Amino acid sequence: MKRLVISAIGCLGLLVSHVSFAEVKIVIPDSINLLVVNSLKPHTEGGGFFGDKILVLPDGENQIVFKFQPSVDQNDTVRKAYSDVVVAKFTATDKELTFELPTYRDLNQARQEIKTFEWSLVDADKQSIKIAQDKLDAGGVQFGRNFIQDITDYNQRGGIAAISVGTTMTLKSLPKTGSGASSENTAQLQMWYLKASPSERKEFQKWLIDQN
Repeated sequence: MKRLVISAIGCLGLLVSHVSFAEVKIVIPDSINLLVVNSLKPHTEGGGFFGDKILVLPDGENQIVFKFQPSVDQNDTVRKAYSDVVVAKFTATDKELTFELPTYRDLNQARQEIKTFEWSLVDADKQSIKIAQDKLDAGGVQFGRNFIQDITDYNQRGGIAAISVGTTMTLKSLPKTGSGASSENTAQLQMWYLKASPSERKEFQKWLIDQN
Protein backbone atom coordinates (compact mmCIF):
# COMPACT_ATOMS: atom_id res chain seq x y z
CA MET A 1 0.00 0.00 0.00
CA LYS A 2 2.86 2.39 0.81
CA ARG A 3 4.31 1.76 -2.64
CA LEU A 4 0.97 2.67 -4.23
CA VAL A 5 0.64 5.87 -2.19
CA ILE A 6 4.21 6.93 -2.98
CA SER A 7 3.68 6.18 -6.64
CA ALA A 8 0.43 8.15 -6.72
CA ILE A 9 2.02 11.10 -4.94
CA GLY A 10 4.89 10.97 -7.38
CA CYS A 11 2.45 10.97 -10.28
CA LEU A 12 0.63 13.99 -8.86
CA GLY A 13 3.90 15.75 -8.18
CA LEU A 14 4.99 15.18 -11.76
CA LEU A 15 1.77 16.74 -13.03
CA VAL A 16 1.91 19.73 -10.71
CA SER A 17 5.60 20.36 -11.38
CA HIS A 18 4.74 21.20 -14.99
CA VAL A 19 2.15 23.84 -14.11
CA SER A 20 4.69 26.65 -13.79
CA PHE A 21 6.81 25.62 -16.74
CA ALA A 22 4.45 24.38 -19.44
CA GLU A 23 1.44 26.54 -20.02
CA VAL A 24 -0.52 28.57 -22.48
CA LYS A 25 -1.61 32.10 -21.57
CA ILE A 26 -4.47 33.92 -23.28
CA VAL A 27 -5.10 37.62 -22.81
CA ILE A 28 -8.84 38.09 -22.30
CA PRO A 29 -10.06 41.58 -23.30
CA ASP A 30 -13.08 43.30 -21.79
CA SER A 31 -15.13 42.53 -24.90
CA ILE A 32 -14.85 38.76 -24.33
CA ASN A 33 -17.23 37.22 -21.79
CA LEU A 34 -15.52 33.94 -20.95
CA LEU A 35 -18.16 31.40 -19.91
CA VAL A 36 -16.54 27.94 -19.68
CA VAL A 37 -12.98 26.60 -19.96
CA ASN A 38 -12.41 22.86 -20.43
CA SER A 39 -15.88 22.14 -18.99
CA LEU A 40 -15.07 24.14 -15.85
CA LYS A 41 -15.96 27.58 -14.55
CA PRO A 42 -13.26 29.99 -15.82
CA HIS A 43 -10.52 31.18 -13.52
CA THR A 44 -8.44 34.15 -14.70
CA GLU A 45 -5.67 36.29 -13.26
CA GLY A 46 -5.42 40.07 -13.16
CA GLY A 47 -8.14 42.19 -14.68
CA GLY A 48 -9.93 45.06 -12.97
CA PHE A 49 -10.42 48.51 -14.42
CA PHE A 50 -6.93 48.97 -15.83
CA GLY A 51 -5.83 45.63 -17.20
CA ASP A 52 -6.85 42.63 -19.27
CA LYS A 53 -7.41 39.29 -17.60
CA ILE A 54 -5.06 36.37 -18.24
CA LEU A 55 -6.30 32.82 -18.72
CA VAL A 56 -3.67 30.17 -17.94
CA LEU A 57 -4.10 26.75 -19.54
CA PRO A 58 -2.03 23.58 -19.72
CA ASP A 59 -0.15 22.81 -22.92
CA GLY A 60 -2.06 20.73 -25.45
CA GLU A 61 -5.73 20.66 -26.42
CA ASN A 62 -8.09 23.11 -24.72
CA GLN A 63 -11.65 24.31 -25.16
CA ILE A 64 -13.16 27.71 -24.39
CA VAL A 65 -16.75 28.94 -24.52
CA PHE A 66 -17.39 32.68 -24.78
CA LYS A 67 -19.50 35.55 -26.07
CA PHE A 68 -18.13 38.56 -27.94
CA GLN A 69 -19.82 41.67 -26.58
CA PRO A 70 -18.02 44.85 -27.73
CA SER A 71 -18.95 48.30 -26.49
CA VAL A 72 -20.00 50.73 -29.23
CA ASP A 73 -20.66 54.46 -29.06
CA GLN A 74 -24.28 55.32 -29.83
CA ASN A 75 -24.99 59.06 -29.77
CA ASP A 76 -23.96 60.12 -26.27
CA THR A 77 -24.07 56.68 -24.72
CA VAL A 78 -22.11 53.45 -24.87
CA ARG A 79 -24.07 50.35 -25.89
CA LYS A 80 -23.12 46.70 -26.25
CA ALA A 81 -23.68 44.26 -29.08
CA TYR A 82 -23.82 40.52 -28.34
CA SER A 83 -22.66 37.58 -30.40
CA ASP A 84 -23.95 34.03 -30.24
CA VAL A 85 -22.20 31.72 -27.78
CA VAL A 86 -19.00 30.44 -29.39
CA VAL A 87 -17.29 27.17 -28.52
CA ALA A 88 -13.71 26.80 -29.73
CA LYS A 89 -11.12 24.03 -29.52
CA PHE A 90 -7.42 24.53 -30.20
CA THR A 91 -4.01 23.05 -29.47
CA ALA A 92 -1.06 25.16 -28.36
CA THR A 93 2.19 24.74 -26.43
CA ASP A 94 4.11 27.30 -24.37
CA LYS A 95 2.56 30.37 -26.01
CA GLU A 96 0.99 33.67 -25.06
CA LEU A 97 -2.03 34.29 -27.25
CA THR A 98 -4.22 37.30 -27.86
CA PHE A 99 -7.62 37.71 -29.48
CA GLU A 100 -7.91 39.45 -32.82
CA LEU A 101 -11.44 40.86 -33.03
CA PRO A 102 -13.38 43.19 -35.33
CA THR A 103 -14.26 46.77 -34.46
CA TYR A 104 -17.48 48.53 -35.38
CA ARG A 105 -18.16 52.18 -36.15
CA ASP A 106 -21.68 52.17 -34.66
CA LEU A 107 -24.30 49.99 -33.02
CA ASN A 108 -26.19 49.29 -36.24
CA GLN A 109 -23.09 47.88 -37.91
CA ALA A 110 -22.25 45.84 -34.82
CA ARG A 111 -25.71 44.28 -34.64
CA GLN A 112 -25.69 43.44 -38.35
CA GLU A 113 -22.22 41.90 -38.48
CA ILE A 114 -21.64 40.36 -35.07
CA LYS A 115 -23.65 37.22 -35.85
CA THR A 116 -20.96 36.22 -38.36
CA PHE A 117 -17.95 37.96 -36.82
CA GLU A 118 -14.49 36.62 -37.60
CA TRP A 119 -11.87 36.25 -34.90
CA SER A 120 -8.60 34.48 -34.22
CA LEU A 121 -6.00 33.76 -31.56
CA VAL A 122 -2.53 34.95 -32.50
CA ASP A 123 0.86 34.37 -30.90
CA ALA A 124 3.69 36.83 -30.26
CA ASP A 125 4.67 36.63 -33.95
CA LYS A 126 1.10 37.52 -34.99
CA GLN A 127 0.62 34.01 -36.36
CA SER A 128 -2.89 32.59 -36.02
CA ILE A 129 -3.27 29.18 -34.42
CA LYS A 130 -5.64 26.58 -35.85
CA ILE A 131 -9.08 26.68 -34.23
CA ALA A 132 -12.15 24.47 -34.58
CA GLN A 133 -15.21 26.54 -33.68
CA ASP A 134 -18.95 26.15 -33.50
CA LYS A 135 -22.04 27.86 -32.11
CA LEU A 136 -23.35 26.56 -28.78
CA ASP A 137 -27.08 26.51 -29.42
CA ALA A 138 -29.48 26.70 -26.51
CA GLY A 139 -32.46 25.03 -28.19
CA GLY A 140 -34.59 28.15 -27.87
CA VAL A 141 -34.44 31.26 -25.70
CA GLN A 142 -33.15 30.47 -22.22
CA PHE A 143 -32.67 32.64 -19.14
CA GLY A 144 -29.97 31.75 -16.66
CA ARG A 145 -28.39 29.15 -18.92
CA ASN A 146 -26.19 26.49 -17.37
CA PHE A 147 -23.31 26.78 -19.80
CA ILE A 148 -21.31 24.00 -18.16
CA GLN A 149 -24.21 21.59 -18.70
CA ASP A 150 -24.70 22.91 -22.24
CA ILE A 151 -21.07 22.29 -23.20
CA THR A 152 -21.10 18.88 -21.50
CA ASP A 153 -24.07 17.91 -23.67
CA TYR A 154 -22.33 19.37 -26.72
CA ASN A 155 -19.17 17.36 -26.05
CA GLN A 156 -21.16 14.18 -25.59
CA ARG A 157 -22.82 14.76 -28.98
CA GLY A 158 -19.37 15.12 -30.55
CA GLY A 159 -19.66 18.58 -32.13
CA ILE A 160 -17.06 20.16 -34.39
CA ALA A 161 -15.26 21.77 -31.45
CA ALA A 162 -15.91 18.99 -28.91
CA ILE A 163 -13.35 17.61 -26.51
CA SER A 164 -13.48 13.98 -25.46
CA VAL A 165 -16.50 12.77 -23.49
CA GLY A 166 -14.19 10.90 -21.12
CA THR A 167 -12.46 14.14 -20.20
CA THR A 168 -15.79 15.80 -19.47
CA MET A 169 -17.18 12.92 -17.39
CA THR A 170 -14.16 12.81 -15.03
CA LEU A 171 -15.21 16.19 -13.63
CA LYS A 172 -17.80 14.54 -11.37
CA SER A 173 -15.07 12.80 -9.37
CA LEU A 174 -13.00 15.95 -8.80
CA PRO A 175 -13.20 18.16 -5.68
CA LYS A 176 -15.20 21.38 -5.88
CA THR A 177 -13.21 24.61 -5.99
CA GLY A 178 -13.07 26.90 -3.01
CA SER A 179 -11.84 30.50 -2.99
CA GLY A 180 -8.60 32.44 -3.25
CA ALA A 181 -5.33 30.51 -3.57
CA SER A 182 -7.08 27.24 -2.77
CA SER A 183 -9.41 27.76 -5.75
CA GLU A 184 -6.49 28.47 -8.08
CA ASN A 185 -4.55 25.40 -6.92
CA THR A 186 -7.61 23.18 -7.31
CA ALA A 187 -8.32 24.52 -10.80
CA GLN A 188 -4.74 23.78 -11.86
CA LEU A 189 -4.92 20.28 -10.39
CA GLN A 190 -8.18 19.68 -12.23
CA MET A 191 -6.69 20.71 -15.56
CA TRP A 192 -3.61 18.55 -15.12
CA TYR A 193 -5.72 15.62 -13.94
CA LEU A 194 -7.67 15.84 -17.19
CA LYS A 195 -4.41 15.76 -19.14
CA ALA A 196 -3.15 12.63 -17.34
CA SER A 197 -3.29 9.21 -18.94
CA PRO A 198 -6.05 6.76 -17.89
CA SER A 199 -3.57 4.70 -15.89
CA GLU A 200 -2.28 7.79 -14.06
CA ARG A 201 -5.84 8.87 -13.23
CA LYS A 202 -6.72 5.42 -11.94
CA GLU A 203 -3.64 5.29 -9.72
CA PHE A 204 -4.35 8.76 -8.32
CA GLN A 205 -8.01 7.90 -7.66
CA LYS A 206 -6.91 4.85 -5.67
CA TRP A 207 -4.63 7.08 -3.61
CA LEU A 208 -7.50 9.52 -2.92
CA ILE A 209 -9.71 6.65 -1.70
CA ASP A 210 -6.99 5.54 0.68
CA GLN A 211 -6.95 9.00 2.27
CA ASN A 212 -10.59 8.74 3.42
